Amino acid sequence: MQVLILIALKSLLVAGLTLVVLQMMKARSAAERSWVAHVGLLALVVVALAPLALPRWTIEAPAIYRAPDATAGTASPVDVSPVIDPTQPVHPLKTESVTAPMPAPARFNPVAAAIAAYALPAFVLLLITVIAFLRLVALQARADVLVDSHWLSALARAQRRMGFKHGTALLTSDELASPISWGLLRPVILLNSRAVEASGEAEAIIAHELAHVARMDWIKLLLARVATALFWFNPLVWVLAREAHQLREEAADDSVLAADITDTDYAQLLVGVARHECPSLLLGAHGVAPSKSSLARRVARVLDGKSVRGPVARSFALGVFSGAILVAAPLAALTVTPATPKKAKPATSFAASEPAAPYYPQTRDVPTDLPSIIARGVSTSVTAAVTAASGAASASVEPDFRAVSSSGSSVESSNGTMVARSSNGATVTMFPPDAQGRRKMISRAPSGATVVTYAYADQPRHERNRDSVIDRIIEMKAVGVTPEYMAAVQAASPALRNADLDDVVQMRAVGVTPEYIRDLAAAGLNNLNADELTQARAVGVTGDYIRAMSAAGFRGNLDDYVELRAVGVTPEYAAQFRKSGYNVHSVKQLIRLHQGLVTLQTLRTAPPRPPQPPEVDTDDGG
Repeated sequence: MQVLILIALKSLLVAGLTLVVLQMMKARSAAERSWVAHVGLLALVVVALAPLALPRWTIEAPAIYRAPDATAGTASPVDVSPVIDPTQPVHPLKTESVTAPMPAPARFNPVAAAIAAYALPAFVLLLITVIAFLRLVALQARADVLVDSHWLSALARAQRRMGFKHGTALLTSDELASPISWGLLRPVILLNSRAVEASGEAEAIIAHELAHVARMDWIKLLLARVATALFWFNPLVWVLAREAHQLREEAADDSVLAADITDTDYAQLLVGVARHECPSLLLGAHGVAPSKSSLARRVARVLDGKSVRGPVARSFALGVFSGAILVAAPLAALTVTPATPKKAKPATSFAASEPAAPYYPQTRDVPTDLPSIIARGVSTSVTAAVTAASGAASASVEPDFRAVSSSGSSVESSNGTMVARSSNGATVTMFPPDAQGRRKMISRAPSGATVVTYAYADQPRHERNRDSVIDRIIEMKAVGVTPEYMAAVQAASPALRNADLDDVVQMRAVGVTPEYIRDLAAAGLNNLNADELTQARAVGVTGDYIRAMSAAGFRGNLDDYVELRAVGVTPEYAAQFRKSGYNVHSVKQLIRLHQGLVTLQTLRTAPPRPPQPPEVDTDDGG
């Protein structure tokens, strides 16, 4: 978002400065003012494209531009809570059938939306320019070569007067309403049938169109189209492009008058062809016919004998161009970043309630050039459209599995994607394996802070890409893994000495601390590895829970306690059967009773079983 705002400010500065200079140059010739206008448009394109090649010049923004500090005031720190809160009693799980589809794990991204909102109009405007050029190519292919001697002589005289030695194709077509011209290496002048018949206007028409060709106005026209497409949101850019087009036509008019064409005759020509304008074709070409909005200005200037009509001096052109580059290049390389706050001294406590400050990796690779932003925005829009269509097509598909507890925690699985939601608003989403065998896992805290990790489904650890080490370091920074934390957990459990970065990040993300590991060891679960500790912490197995279940007569291994805790079995639920004399001696029996919603009260109030009917002997061989 800040990149787009900075680009908008740059375009306002360049376009506004160019318009001010043009206003100050009202007494200069149209050719000189046209050169200034088009150098300004070139500076805008440089601002848009130069970041692709220029090194970045980064400065820190003042306090007013600084991004909000997520850790300031009363804002919540990163809190990637476990899926089930271990501090609250777990109630029986109930399985329910859900007809609504699983909510999409992705949230609305305002940055991606802003990029897409900018990119789509820019892409459409660029596409329109390409289509206009293709129409000209098709029109040229269908046109006929003009062999009229009068027109060929007029073309030769005009080329000789202007010192234009390149060949120019002179064509005719019935599909035109007025003459147009375009091209650079092989320029084309295309006449309509009416113009061919008016041979008396040949000198003026040829001189006007050849002036566009000699001044390379077609390239300037395309430059204006590109600038307005890239900066479509800036009204000053549109004003500058419109003024540049007017000045191109006025400079061509000056060239016609310099060829000894009578000003009154030429003014009558402009008025006559104005009603035959070709606006759709003029998106990619120049024409003699003026638009209705510029006709009065052009005719008045043609008839004004005091107007300055001189060409552009080489020194003037070089000075304007050099000045524009000196302004545009540093402006294009400029990148403003929020001022970096002073780093606080890292905490030494490893409690789950003190995670690290939030980290947002999505801002590290934001492009600063408009072509990349347009490509990203169009790609985002297409992806969003495909995703929406896919979601609409599968709207009637039920989740493969859904479980909701009375405390508000839930687990859903649909099409290989699993979403776990805690009662406090935290979510953990695990996606299916990608082409590299990695499963993306997004942990989002209630405050909105997000941690992205990757788990490898089948690929051996020693074959992982070494570049993923950088990702692991970023994830360690995000969840608060420090060398002190790693040393402390390894000292608490020797099985963690060989744990890799993925294991440590996942442990820290769910809240495994050295104190938690020692608490489990005191309850009888020693030397647990990273996966076991992560699983136990995620479902809420604590030392107090293990001791309470043991006191109720149910002793087991870690898998037993995890299964009991996951389905919602509490020590109070287990103890009621032993105290009342019921013979419930295994974890499996206790889980089956709990899943059947059987309590001591239901056993006591259950009606007696009816007597079984006597068996009937069906043997006829008595």
